[in-house]
Amino acid sequence: MGQRALAPTSTAVLITALLLAISPAGASSWSVTLRASSNAEAQAHAAPSAPTGVSASCVSSNQKLVTVLWNAVTAASSYTIYKSATVAGSYTSTASGVTGTSWTSGTLTTGNVYFKVATYIGTKWVSAQSAASPETTINSTGCIQP
Repeated sequence: MGQRALAPTSTAVLITALLLAISPAGASSWSVTLRASSNAEAQAHAAPSAPTGVSASCVSSNQKLVTVLWNAVTAASSYTIYKSATVAGSYTSTASGVTGTSWTSGTLTTGNVYFKVATYIGTKWVSAQSAASPETTINSTGCIQP
């Protein structure tokens, strides 16, 4: 099952919802304010869209390097690249803070590899991971794409 990113909610919204849930109807004179030193953040953005058009291409047939490409997401400040040995497998972060719409791997180990990409807006807002790239195979002689 894929991961689903949830948009953060401010502390003020959570406190207000809690107070409304426990206050008798019409009996509330509560107001919620946050101190200037509060770490709470108001939600300024909806969760960003996951990148589309993710593809992976061998840099050359004799190298074990792959370039991952994707379509830009409006207002994205950076992207994180994830890889896995299986399309439905567990994806692990392999690069973060990527600011363009392409990334080239270091030398990859033998096996199949799939990539996904997630969008960041600022430091708090992250999209769900994209659909997986097509399979790329790394073998003893280099990189091939079935």
